[in-house]
Amino acid sequence: MCLVLTVRAPAAAHSALAAVAALPSGTLRVELAPAPAHAPRWPWARPRDTEATVSEGGGCACSLLAEDADWDAEAWAMRADVREPLAQTLEGLGAAVPGGVIIEALWVGERPEREQRVTPAELAALARAGTLGTRTRYVVSVSPAI
Repeated sequence: MCLVLTVRAPAAAHSALAAVAALPSGTLRVELAPAPAHAPRWPWARPRDTEATVSEGGGCACSLLAEDADWDAEAWAMRADVREPLAQTLEGLGAAVPGGVIIEALWVGERPEREQRVTPAELAALARAGTLGTRTRYVVSVSPAI
């Protein structure tokens, strides 16, 4: 199984996420799914969300995990050397879309069991502390949760 760190935002936010993905981040890589070349003529076929993944070298995020990571734990045990770059990347992605993004770090095929509303700064603090939750969907908005 693989850990996938996914960022989802409305399709209109594609260019904002692309701008963040293009920034040099050093350790981490943000891969943005390509936008369609043209909008389909059927409303039901139009994309609703744009997606990006965060990893070290592309693909899955398994390499971000510490040796003692346990998928049954409450939080992902991330390597100490990737916590700060991950925090900066997630904060930048969250701040890029004022309308909000959804960020999940899940094993392939898993679904989130809980949802937590956070600001980009709060999500960055979780990443720095190594307390990103397993099976957690983070709804990230620049305005604080009500």
